[in-house]
Amino acid sequence: MNLIDIGVNLMHKSFSLDRELVVQRAAEAGVTPLIITGTSEDASRAGASYATRHPGRLYATAGIHPHEAKNFAPETPASLTGLARQDCVLAIGECGLDYNRDFSPRELQRECFTRQLELAAGLGKPVFLHERDAFEDFAAILKE
Repeated sequence: MNLIDIGVNLMHKSFSLDRELVVQRAAEAGVTPLIITGTSEDASRAGASYATRHPGRLYATAGIHPHEAKNFAPETPASLTGLARQDCVLAIGECGLDYNRDFSPRELQRECFTRQLELAAGLGKPVFLHERDAFEDFAAILKE
């Protein structure tokens, strides 16, 4: 039986020394494909690039995690759109709201989340969602 890991933070610096070994061990254990989580523009770009080197074994998402919402810039939607058009990029995200840690102001989180939902809808892509201690706002934004 094969399993799919849909939330691999493989581009995190903690995997710098053994990234290839992690991919190999996952495949040997029957965990394939792996979907690399996009948490920022840079991480999304790196994840998509890395996934293209392992066709059929690795895929990626392109998005801005709520912790990184403070870095959502006017050019971010175009950047994510370009990434999302690659065959290896399956979804927009990880996006949503995280009021537990508030690494980004809540208003920026809501705006970033809304913009990514609009982007996903426009591209016909699913979303990879994140919610922590923000259910009411999260549900209201999704409903809208």
